[in-house]
Amino acid sequence: MKKHSMPFLILLWFCFWWAPANAETNKLDNIAACAGIVIGNGAIDFFMGDEAAFDGAADIAYSAYLSEVFTGKAAQNDIQIADQILAGNLDKVIAAYNSETFDTEMYEEVVSCYRALSLQLLKAAQVIIDNQAKWSEIKNTSIKTIKRVLSAG
Repeated sequence: MKKHSMPFLILLWFCFWWAPANAETNKLDNIAACAGIVIGNGAIDFFMGDEAAFDGAADIAYSAYLSEVFTGKAAQNDIQIADQILAGNLDKVIAAYNSETFDTEMYEEVVSCYRALSLQLLKAAQVIIDNQAKWSEIKNTSIKTIKRVLSAG
């Protein structure tokens, strides 16, 4: 029995060490997913000619997302994956709109994501206020890029 206790302790230590890191990336991934949903919903407003609604949605989404990116302890590769999650969910909402499958379930997901991002904005309010100037260029560049893509073809 003593032979198995040391590997078990190592495994137990690894699980406790890995759990906080995994929780941080899960939080980042979830915020990225919701940011993509909200920006995608804003893109629909943009298609309908309401650029101000898109700007508001993108500002909310990027403020919440960047507050987690810059205050979290995620590695660069985790941030790149989160960026891909954000982009994938943005595409998902646009695809639902284009294929006329934007249904009640999708609407509920949009509402749920607005709620999740609102909670993130409240939790990170001081961080957002303190870093607003630093993030401004990143947000504006991202929003302009998305608008350019949405306006093309």
